[in-house]
Amino acid sequence: MYIGQLAACCNTTPKAIRHYEQLGLLPEPKRLGKYRVYSDLDIRLVKMIRQAQTVGFSLAEIQELACIKAQQQRFPLDIAKQLMIEKWQKLEQQKQHLIQLQQDLLDLDQTLTRLYADEEQQICADDLA
Repeated sequence: MYIGQLAACCNTTPKAIRHYEQLGLLPEPKRLGKYRVYSDLDIRLVKMIRQAQTVGFSLAEIQELACIKAQQQRFPLDIAKQLMIEKWQKLEQQKQHLIQLQQDLLDLDQTLTRLYADEEQQICADDLA
C-alpha cells in the first residue's frame, strides 16, 4: 500500500508518516519506483505510535524505544512497561492534584456563600422595600 492509503488506514497524514520515518519510528519503506510501499507491519507500528501519543507519550519517548529496539534487535518490552508505569504514576499525581483543586473550589464556594449570602439577601430585601 502507498503512503496515502497507510495514512487513511491509521487516521493520520502522509506528513506524519514521513515524520515518523525521519525520527526512526518506522523502518525505511520499500520502494516501487519513486513510491513508498508499506506493509501490515507498518500499519501496526503507526497505530501503536498513535495510541501511545493518545495516552500522553511524546514522540521523543517513543523514539527512545525505537532506538533501543534498533540496537538490541528486539522490542524492549521491559523498558516500555517501565515507561508505562511511570506514565501511570504521573497520571495518578495529576488526578490527585485535580481532586484537591475540586475540594479547594468547593471550600471557596462555601466560604463565599458564608461571607456574602447575607449581604446578597439584604440587597434583595432593600430592592423590595
